[in-house]
Amino acid sequence: MKPIGRRSIGGLSHRFISSEGVYRFLGCIRAAYLEHGSLERLYIAGRKGGDVPDLRRDLARFLGGLRDRWGNDLGRERDFLFPRPERGSACKRHNLFLRWVVRGPDGVDLGLWSTVSPRDLIVPLDTHMARLGGALGLTRRKTPDWRMAEEITDSLRLVCPEDPVKFDYPLTRLGILGVCTRSRRGVCARCPVAPLCSRRERITG
Repeated sequence: MKPIGRRSIGGLSHRFISSEGVYRFLGCIRAAYLEHGSLERLYIAGRKGGDVPDLRRDLARFLGGLRDRWGNDLGRERDFLFPRPERGSACKRHNLFLRWVVRGPDGVDLGLWSTVSPRDLIVPLDTHMARLGGALGLTRRKTPDWRMAEEITDSLRLVCPEDPVKFDYPLTRLGILGVCTRSRRGVCARCPVAPLCSRRERITG
């Protein structure tokens, strides 16, 4: 695998990540591939001594393995790309990544990994899932953190223990498409989960 040249990504940045941050990120991924052969093997390597799967612990070790390759500079960008679930971060992007590579293939997710089970996933917690989770009684928590993501997942697991995160896409799409919003009136009539929603009367009344 050829080294990544800084000149080849000169000027490339994304949102909060500078060109130097992109370079360091790609360097972390390259080092993981050289050592483990794939990101899946890096993830599984975090299960020391045949540990029982624990997504919070395993994800923390996976992200920690990438953090260790970053270095000391650009700490804010490093922490944005590789947050710490053990400190309470909901890790929305990383749980979404795991959903993509573990679930499926079903037309929504890719199903590229075979060593992680869909039953062990945690919902990718964004603003839409946090709002709907509260409205549908899936969580009582107000803070969108790892514990809220676990609580919502545990509620969905009561319905489908083998694949609780399959509900993530259809629920969050209600928010993304504007079917469910924080205060917009006149939309509940076309929302498929309105009969279960605790916010319905407050919005339509």
